[in-house]
Amino acid sequence: MAQQYFKFDDYTAPMPDRDGYTEATATTSTASSGRTMRGNMINTPMFSVEAYNMKWSNIAATDVAAIKQRIKGKRQVQFHHFNTDTASWETGPFYVANINTGFYSLEEGKEMCSELSFQITSIDPS
Repeated sequence: MAQQYFKFDDYTAPMPDRDGYTEATATTSTASSGRTMRGNMINTPMFSVEAYNMKWSNIAATDVAAIKQRIKGKRQVQFHHFNTDTASWETGPFYVANINTGFYSLEEGKEMCSELSFQITSIDPS
């Protein structure tokens, strides 16, 4: 099987940093969940939402622009990613928040960003 890559809608992104793809899944529980007076946890999970922290260092400004055009301020983006729950690549609807971009070279024709990072969160719970 051929190597797969991260995609934001129709754009194939460069590979993120070695530590640039981390999962941050959150589980929401019912309001009645909590600890008893003895400290035992009584937990009733309702759903989990998968989210990933993405980061690229030393990335071309043209790649940053291409990614941001597809994710910034969008209601949703089709994100092709590796899902650790199924150990497979899949595509699904996500939204993006907290975009950070740093610059280190603004030399014309050689514009580079020191970093592009953001959190991308699933729209549909699992």
